[in-house]
Amino acid sequence: MKKLIIIFLAAFLCLGMFISCGKGDGDSSSVTEGQSTPDVSDTSEPPSEASRPEDDPYTDSEGRYVNTNEVIDWEEREFSIIVRGKGAGTYQSDDFTTGSELYGDLLDTAVTERNNKIEAAYNVKLKIYKSDSLTGDPIVSDIRTDISTNTRLYDAVMPTIPALSVLAAEGNLLDLNTLPYIKLEAPWWDANATKTFSVANKVYFTTGDITILNKVNSGGMLFSKEIVKNLGLDDPYALVKDHKWTYEKMKQMAKSATVINNKENVTAPENTWGMLASYNDALAFYGSAGQLLCAKDPDDFPYLVFGDETTMTIAQKIIDDMIEKNTWVVYAQNFEPNIWVTSLDAFIEGRILFRPSVFSATTKLRIAGADFGVLPMPLWNEDQDDYCTYCGTGETAGLGISIGCDDPDFSAYMVEAIACESKNIITPAYVELNLKSKDMQDNDSYDMLEIVFSNIVYDTGEAYDFGGLKRMFSSQVESGRNTLISDFDTKKQVIDTAIDDLIDSYLANQN
Repeated sequence: MKKLIIIFLAAFLCLGMFISCGKGDGDSSSVTEGQSTPDVSDTSEPPSEASRPEDDPYTDSEGRYVNTNEVIDWEEREFSIIVRGKGAGTYQSDDFTTGSELYGDLLDTAVTERNNKIEAAYNVKLKIYKSDSLTGDPIVSDIRTDISTNTRLYDAVMPTIPALSVLAAEGNLLDLNTLPYIKLEAPWWDANATKTFSVANKVYFTTGDITILNKVNSGGMLFSKEIVKNLGLDDPYALVKDHKWTYEKMKQMAKSATVINNKENVTAPENTWGMLASYNDALAFYGSAGQLLCAKDPDDFPYLVFGDETTMTIAQKIIDDMIEKNTWVVYAQNFEPNIWVTSLDAFIEGRILFRPSVFSATTKLRIAGADFGVLPMPLWNEDQDDYCTYCGTGETAGLGISIGCDDPDFSAYMVEAIACESKNIITPAYVELNLKSKDMQDNDSYDMLEIVFSNIVYDTGEAYDFGGLKRMFSSQVESGRNTLISDFDTKKQVIDTAIDDLIDSYLANQN
């Protein structure tokens, strides 16, 4: 019955813009950066007085973000949170502890300032559990163990979004909507993420300014300025501004830049490629085309939209293009280990025109002295209204409060306070100082970054990966065969069942 209702409602719904931005970079290496200690105390960009509503409760008269909860003296109580450690490489939680190997003193100073401010304002002691396992993602196991043994170690948890989706389905997380100290409408929570990750109007996890990883993983397209100049190609920045930066234009430029002198070794230094991609980028292009895997009905139930004529035509076209041999694209997976280092080296050496990428790479390119520009991901065609930024959830941290926490009200209170001050301090240190002031090499790239961050969208189907839905894209590219229609026909019942099972688990979950 539930599926019939969903199908009926789906006929009346109009899909909005997409998506989520995946693991296009996939980078798990780390680079040590020595930097002088910057002053991050005045780096926030709060709403201007002209744009800020007079009754906005979340900013003060000076435009800084403010926590609307009353100030409570917690009498040196300890607040503990578990975050991603070194096993996550580039995607470890550098936003809670110092000693960042990638962002250096720039982020360390902001983390110290934010942590000190929280401890002083609320008379608490922050305790950060940062797993340093070098294999896998142990946080889910740690959280489950904490719950089953009633140890109550963690007041809040911050694994990846996919990990949180598993914990939520198991009934191991509290509904953030039921915790009065958390204000999900506040500007430090990502409203698009909350809307996407909720099911049946229950919000067991979300993301926002409490982490930098949702910004790191909201990537775009890098390009080599040298190749554009040497080949006399169209100005990519002008294409974006004129609404002509499309998928076909990108592919045309990439093919014109491709020179294969060694077909036996595609990664050989004598070859130049129009694009360096990852198998996962097929889904990124699908998302930037404004398409979804799953949408939501008026009851906040997810339903499958992938598989109709439009979505299947776009997906098949992307996959057909990406499995073409020796014409325009080479894959990071073709390079020698560590593939994310060796493939990035090819871009640094000027052998790659385009590279879909998350923003951890721009910091590494800047450190390496590469001359590059940044673009949003392309439109599908000029009829598409807006550029869409795919934020892949695979390496993006989210926030949840487990059922094993000692005091949900205390957890919620501290999470809200930390998220607010992170928007004042951590986000500006990463976005304004690291990305805009340091990584971006010209004013045009700065403008492009504004486009990227103004159109971040997520996809429920990507986040929950019902029945292995998103893997269908990368598996086609990896195999070099487009069997999408038959694979989808085989998986559709499994996907529908997985959606129904999730809805049932959320409806049954009373947490």
